[in-house]
Amino acid sequence: MRSCFGLFMLVIIACNDPVPVPVPSAADTTTTIDTLFSLRNVDPDDTDTPTTFVPGYYTGTIPCNDCSNITRKVLLLTDHTFHLKDEYNGRDLPPRESEGRWLTTSDQLQLLVNNALIKRFAVTNKGLKEVSLTGAPVALYSNTYLSRTILGADNIAWMEKKAAGIDFFALGNEPFWLMEIDKEKQISFLQVDSTQPVVFPYVAATQQNGQYIYNTETSTAGMQIIITPMFCSDGMSDNWYEYKVEAKYNGVTYVGCGVKLNGLPD
Repeated sequence: MRSCFGLFMLVIIACNDPVPVPVPSAADTTTTIDTLFSLRNVDPDDTDTPTTFVPGYYTGTIPCNDCSNITRKVLLLTDHTFHLKDEYNGRDLPPRESEGRWLTTSDQLQLLVNNALIKRFAVTNKGLKEVSLTGAPVALYSNTYLSRTILGADNIAWMEKKAAGIDFFALGNEPFWLMEIDKEKQISFLQVDSTQPVVFPYVAATQQNGQYIYNTETSTAGMQIIITPMFCSDGMSDNWYEYKVEAKYNGVTYVGCGVKLNGLPD
């Protein structure tokens, strides 16, 4: 495993642009060009133009009939799984979350839970616009779009680590730390004041309450790693991640975010 740790990663994380991942349907053999959705105010006089869907992290504010509005966050991964979270503003209600699989048909995106359709969106040059389950426009959402935001997995640095065989990468700050998990080799943990990472043998995770827990040790030290599927911001850039990570080492709990590169956690 190539251990490319260093504080220069901060610059790489903050500056790299996302790379679009085309997901054509099985029957579609037409060559298309992916378009990233910009974060901008939408002019209602503009005309929606269908475009190619790009997986990633989408967010926006949508109207609500019985609250001020809804902050919607949806993570759409390249393995065709999704996690959606609606936060109700102006009412004392808990967030509503759902997860399942997504698929695209023509210029629309469908979200399914247990093979049942729960949401449908038109994929446009302005972003994702919710439509009815039959695909018809909905007046309430006529000028409301979810825009694509940078996701940690889009970062070029993470793609290079994936090519090098790293399965899972995590990082955090205050204090700054980095972690690489290679299930064929080892787990490496680097602290900001160290020149070399601490290396632990890889062990398979146990799953409890939706979390993935790794307990590993050497003859001189031990570490517990808890990986939780949830939205996570690294606090240093606009990147968003699909996992929260806690690493307990030497009596200190390090908290940060993680990105799945080659199949972990499992």
